[in-house]
Amino acid sequence: MMNLRNKILITLFALGTIFWGCDSLIYDDLADCPQGVYVKFYSMTPCATDSTFLGSVASLTLFAFDENDRLVTSVTQQNVTLSRDYNVLVPVSNGKFSFVAWAGVDDHFTLGTFTNGTTTKKDVMLTLKSASGVAANLNGTKVWQGESPVVFLPDPADYASFYEYTAVNLQEVTNRVELIVEFDKATMKDYDLEAIHAEVSSGNGTMRIDGTMPLNQDALVYPSSNSALNDNVATWHYNLLDLKTGQDNKLHVYYTGNDEEGETVFNGDLIAIILLAAQNGQANLDCDNDFTIKVVIKDYCVECWTHFSCSIYVNDWLVHSYSTQLGL
Repeated sequence: MMNLRNKILITLFALGTIFWGCDSLIYDDLADCPQGVYVKFYSMTPCATDSTFLGSVASLTLFAFDENDRLVTSVTQQNVTLSRDYNVLVPVSNGKFSFVAWAGVDDHFTLGTFTNGTTTKKDVMLTLKSASGVAANLNGTKVWQGESPVVFLPDPADYASFYEYTAVNLQEVTNRVELIVEFDKATMKDYDLEAIHAEVSSGNGTMRIDGTMPLNQDALVYPSSNSALNDNVATWHYNLLDLKTGQDNKLHVYYTGNDEEGETVFNGDLIAIILLAAQNGQANLDCDNDFTIKVVIKDYCVECWTHFSCSIYVNDWLVHSYSTQLGL
């Protein structure tokens, strides 16, 4: 009985020491009292009226940076469900902190090296894997990135234990493009659907922790998935990293039905044609991640395939129309 009583008293004394040591005014040595920030995660684009929650993601990486944008600590978790109630406690103390989160990063990417006290928000977060200039196929992969407001924690020597709360708005940094090429049956009397080809490329394969991209990166060709040829229509689907201006984003459509080297149908800036649709309210790069680009080919020198007109639609909005000559 005495041993049991002693054990209970010792346990209560230990708990009381912890409690009083960080929360009682009768103790002066509070510098080692624990502090931290609880970080939650949601998603809300500038066009949305309410937030959503991502649910299951392949991974979550959370960085804590100090007021000089130097890494203090980071946490990585696999196979996470980002629900309304999910949060991560980051053990930081005494200062101003911001938190950068990445969700959904999987084995299609090579991660950067992160060192506490050295890494900044401008260091590389990830690089898309590639082989011989062709990017890994991101079909089915979605990645998000976001940053919290700055949070302040007081000096524990003065305030003892202290916990704050913040949230990160995760924005998707992957895009999906459905490319459709249609031969106009009324004017195209002779064409080979299997001779139409498309290539999407971009220098967007590397992203920094803050979501920006280094300029002048080698362009990667993105592979298509779920391609289909049906009657007079060819369709390709592309999964890409974030589409940003200045990254050498290209769409090249060409035809090899008359020339083995290929005759250009369209070769231009992928972002530019999306921005043309944005000017008419048909697309928004800050809010949309899925785009449909349709190329319609008409022959106005009927049956000769030497003169053609090409119309380009983004999300069913005509953004470009021109004519040219082939095979001359």
